[in-house]
Amino acid sequence: MNRVPSMLRHLDPAQEIDQWPAAPRVEWATVAGGPRSQDDRRIWRRRTVLGAAVTGAAAIAAAAVMVQVAGPSAPVYAATPPPLPLEYETGAPPARNALLQLANDIQNAPDANERAGRFSFVRVGQWSLDMASGSGSTTVSVVPQVISTWRAPDGSGKISTVSLDRSDIGQRPDADAVVAAASRGAAEVEMYSAGELAAVIPDPVPDDVNALEKALYAHQPRANGPESALRAVADLYRGTAVDREVRVAALRFLARTDGVLLRGRVTDRLGRKGLAVSVDSKRDGTRDLLVIDQETGWLLASESVFLRRPERLQVRVPAVFSYTLYLELGRRATMS
Repeated sequence: MNRVPSMLRHLDPAQEIDQWPAAPRVEWATVAGGPRSQDDRRIWRRRTVLGAAVTGAAAIAAAAVMVQVAGPSAPVYAATPPPLPLEYETGAPPARNALLQLANDIQNAPDANERAGRFSFVRVGQWSLDMASGSGSTTVSVVPQVISTWRAPDGSGKISTVSLDRSDIGQRPDADAVVAAASRGAAEVEMYSAGELAAVIPDPVPDDVNALEKALYAHQPRANGPESALRAVADLYRGTAVDREVRVAALRFLARTDGVLLRGRVTDRLGRKGLAVSVDSKRDGTRDLLVIDQETGWLLASESVFLRRPERLQVRVPAVFSYTLYLELGRRATMS
């Protein structure tokens, strides 16, 4: 079928496009970073969030999984991050008990007075795989980004995006190098008036588990399977610095979702340790995974992986197609 798979379309900024031209042969010198003719005009361009969200640039150096683009006598590959190593790769038990225990631990922890500040502030790191085709060649690049979001209860706010060039962070960068490069880079800033900056769940986010479940499934329909629960929680954290009561409710929501598996203690791409839970979708051939801080209940990372090769995308599975690192979450008094 000549369409982007529905699961991938949800992540694709070009999701309104159904027909894609076949990728032409790759000019090896171009892929290797050699000179390009000025006559090589870009005919089509598609940015897809395969491997989204990896500012912890260890993934650049340790890219064991590749996305196939094209090739003359052998495939040309663009590096994408490998899946996170899991404590329970096979034989993973249900996550219910571990999530309920974590929810109780967070609820009984001392109050850290996290409500100060008008603006919800979230900073994430992400990767996007950028493919461009011209006459006779296809260029591929991985563009790391750091995205900061300030959002007020009235829906006003600001989004600042810094896109980094590989030359900014070197061939084997670490997380500090990426953050430092982002601080030096030029930010693309978008300002929003009241009501313009949408959220997965408008403020106030409910801290009752039943109300939260209803709101999350309004964003990611329950009919799509248990993976919707993990995707909805990841999306919620992507743009909202939720308070402790909501984090507890989110953990209990995940605990009562059938099909959520415990993957044990996992270290994310910034070296942070957390509790990992996942859902494997037989329908989509994917795995959605969350890494949760066991002291605060904050989301540290989210990852989506192809376990089965999609119809129109040549990958070696398992292959990461989406990854987010939650770098900073909290509240700010100002948008600075």
